[in-house]
Amino acid sequence: MATVTLNGLSLARVRPSDEETIRKWCELRCAVVLADWPDDPPPCWVHERGCFEHPWPGEIGTAWLARLAGSVVGGCLLSLPTFDNQHNAGGEILVAPKHRRLGIGRALLVHLRAEAIQQSRVRLVVWAEQPLDPAAPDPVGHFATVSRAVPALVNTRRRLDVDSVDPTVLARLDAQARAKSRDYSLVQWVGSTPQRWLDDIAYLTGRMSTDAPLDDLQWDPEVYDAARMQARDASCLARGLHMVSTAAVDSTGQLVAFTQIVGYATSSWFAGQWDTIVAPEHRGHRLGTLVKVANLHHARAERPELRVIDTCNADSNPYMVRINEAMGFRPHRRTTDWQLDL
Repeated sequence: MATVTLNGLSLARVRPSDEETIRKWCELRCAVVLADWPDDPPPCWVHERGCFEHPWPGEIGTAWLARLAGSVVGGCLLSLPTFDNQHNAGGEILVAPKHRRLGIGRALLVHLRAEAIQQSRVRLVVWAEQPLDPAAPDPVGHFATVSRAVPALVNTRRRLDVDSVDPTVLARLDAQARAKSRDYSLVQWVGSTPQRWLDDIAYLTGRMSTDAPLDDLQWDPEVYDAARMQARDASCLARGLHMVSTAAVDSTGQLVAFTQIVGYATSSWFAGQWDTIVAPEHRGHRLGTLVKVANLHHARAERPELRVIDTCNADSNPYMVRINEAMGFRPHRRTTDWQLDL
C-alpha cells in the first residue's frame, strides 16, 4: 500500500480491495458523525464499502487514511469528475474528534490541494455541514475561511419528522396540485429507472446542473444520457441504496417531472430527498408539489419504518423551499459549498 508522509502523518490510500482499511474509514466517519451530528444515523457500512467498490459513473474518487503513531486520526477524499467539469475537484476532510486542533485538517488540505493540482484541476469544492444558528460555534466555517475558501453556495438542510406530518395538509396540497395538473398522470417505481423512461430522466437529471441555483459556484452543466443513468442506478443499487421515485407524464406520454427519496441498507428509518425537477415548459402546473406528495406516500408504503427524511436546498431557491416547508420540512442546519481556487 502506497503511503505518503506529511507533517508527521502517514497517509495511506484506501484501496477498493482492502476491506480492513475501508472498515477503518467507516469507523472514522461514524466517530465524526456521532461527535458532530448525533441525531443523524451512523454511516451505512454497505454504502461506505460500495462507494469504493462501485464508483459513481464519471467520477474518480481517491481516499486516504491519516495515521499518527499507528492510530487513525483523520482522512480525506478527492473526487475528480471525468465526464464534465474536468477542471474541478471535490474534496472532503475528516478529523477524528479526539485529535482535533492539532493541525491535522490543515495537513490534509495541503495534501488534497497538491493532488488536485497534479491532476490539472483549478479549484477544489468542499461541501460542509454547519450549525443552523450563525452565532453558534462553527469550526468548519472558520477552518474554510482561514484556508481562503469562499462560501460559493449556501444551502439549508431541512428535516421532516414523518410521524408528525399532518395528513390533512398533505391532502390539501395534493388536491391543489391535481387541480392545476389535470392533463398529467403519475408513474412510480422502486429501484432502477424503467427502460422506457431513461431518456427523459437523463434529460431532467442534466437540467439539475443548469436550473437549480448555483449562486457563485463555478460548476459547468452536466450532460446525461440513458447509459449514464443506467450506470448511476447500478452504482446506487450496488451500494445498498433504496430508491423510490415518482414522476409526472404529460398527455403525449413524455415524462416531464420527477422526484426521488433514497434510503440506506441500514438505518432504514432515515432517508434523503434527492433530485426534484420539472421540465421548464411544464412549470406552473404544481407538478413539483404533485410528485413530492405522492412520493412521500410511496416511500412510507415501501418502508413503514421510515421516520425521518432530510432535504437540502439552496437558500436562493424559494420555489422548492416553499414546497418543502408546506409539506412540513423544517430547517435543521446549514450546508455550504466552499470553493477554493488552486
